Amino acid sequence: MTTMDMGILAGALWVGGGLLFIQGIVTNRDASPAVAANSRAVVEDLHRGRPAALVAAVLFLAVWPAVWIGAHVVRR
Repeated sequence: MTTMDMGILAGALWVGGGLLFIQGIVTNRDASPAVAANSRAVVEDLHRGRPAALVAAVLFLAVWPAVWIGAHVVRR
């Protein structure tokens, strides 16, 4: 594999993992009613293509590993 192939693979894994993480957050069955309503509103905004929701999703995809690690370190 070339360096470019590895970069594309790493980028795809990064974005794919972030999308799975977002999907897990949005579909959390144990969320309170207020959090569930907020999650539905965010998904609705993403579907409508609202700029603020898209920017937030892009920024989250950029830093999701730090968020995931922080959530799991705090849990212990």
